[in-house]
Amino acid sequence: MLIGTSKGLPGEFLLLFAVLIWVLFFLIYLGNRQNKLNRWCFISGMCFSMGVFKEYLYFTLFPYIMQVWPGWMTEALSVRIYSILTAVLYYFAMPAALVFGFYFSHMEERRPILFRWARVLVFVPALVFGILYPYWDTRYYQLYDRTYYLCAAIYNWIYGVLLTVLLLGTLWRERGTPVYRQKMMVSVLVLVPIWYELISAFLIHLLGLKDFFKAWQGNLLIILILIIFYLYNAFKGGFMGARFKHEAYDWDKDGKLVNQSAQFLQHMLKNEVIKVEWCAKNIQESAYGESADFAGIILRSTARLKGLATKALDYSKDIVLDRQVYLAAPLLRDCVSDFHKLSPDIEVEILCDETDELLCDRAHLTEVMNNLLSNADEAMHGQGSIVIEGKRFGKTGYAICVSDTGDGIPKEEWGQLFSPYYTTKTSNHHMGLGLYYCRNVMLKHGGSIEAKQNKGRGTTFVLRFPGL
Repeated sequence: MLIGTSKGLPGEFLLLFAVLIWVLFFLIYLGNRQNKLNRWCFISGMCFSMGVFKEYLYFTLFPYIMQVWPGWMTEALSVRIYSILTAVLYYFAMPAALVFGFYFSHMEERRPILFRWARVLVFVPALVFGILYPYWDTRYYQLYDRTYYLCAAIYNWIYGVLLTVLLLGTLWRERGTPVYRQKMMVSVLVLVPIWYELISAFLIHLLGLKDFFKAWQGNLLIILILIIFYLYNAFKGGFMGARFKHEAYDWDKDGKLVNQSAQFLQHMLKNEVIKVEWCAKNIQESAYGESADFAGIILRSTARLKGLATKALDYSKDIVLDRQVYLAAPLLRDCVSDFHKLSPDIEVEILCDETDELLCDRAHLTEVMNNLLSNADEAMHGQGSIVIEGKRFGKTGYAICVSDTGDGIPKEEWGQLFSPYYTTKTSNHHMGLGLYYCRNVMLKHGGSIEAKQNKGRGTTFVLRFPGL
């Protein structure tokens, strides 16, 4: 096939197609750059985008360059670039998507040894293809070697089936959980364009249906729909870590906007509270009876206001860790000791091996545990039980699970649990920064925090720390 001769969408539409794919997957990546699901979804999407981008380069841009600046591009070089980008699509897109599937199914937690091998081995066939069929000659094999094309098709289809089994199996296993709906939407986002690509780019060509050779370009419409689908869910309640609101939200890496608003709040309140506090003290000293009582109420309120402003600033500013290795059991017992005094009617049980070690910042972990225990206390109305379990996951990771027997969290609240200034509590001493702070602490540790609805009653928060 000569360069520059192709039926199908005009070059401008192919470029738009590629840009739309990049926009979609950059949105996914920026939604939560710390999340490995987002990362591998982005990597896979970029590999798939090469299928469109190479068409634009080969059939539109390169012919133009050869005509206007003939010394900059030759047909041989254009074919080589086309071949390499085709190899990226054929060999690496599906393995990257399969690694995404591994994380989607929590293989790193359920089968850590298999996961460590699988995420490497899935790329071995891509390297073998590169040896048997050099990447820079892919265009030749694509056009003239039917055996090669059949092998590439089977390779991609096998990976597509494995990915589908992983995603659907996870959905079946996690049906009824709070994350089910989110994961179902993610599965749609991933599987629909992939299977359209597998059918239109491989099956149609193998069957020799020449009139439909450009059917893969129909993915343009699918990508447009998926971008709308993504944005709708991101605005509605959050999707893959992104929530579009006029506020700073939990995946803002530095929490700068929240910190700025907390600084503004503290500065705004400081002078006014001092005035009110000074007046109240003077009234209290010169008054008696009911007036003195009213002055006392004002003084207690001003003290509370100052405390809230300080706490907001502490929870929103950048977190600096002083990580050391601690024995988990005594550390957790220390975290619980004060809680026992404040909530004597709540039974707290700590389950972990006395030899377990944990690399963390002691002060910040203590504050995280205080937040979780306080939330559990309120959810149980001062009576019930809490189980704190420490356990290994993977090879060196450590997880702390805090489970209560409280009222649980309403389904509609799950998407906003870790958002700043969001709270379901009715008492006036809550600012909605506790879980936001907990999430920031765990991210600084390189770990994560997750909430799960218990099957019976209550909620479990899981803190995952990376290995020593």
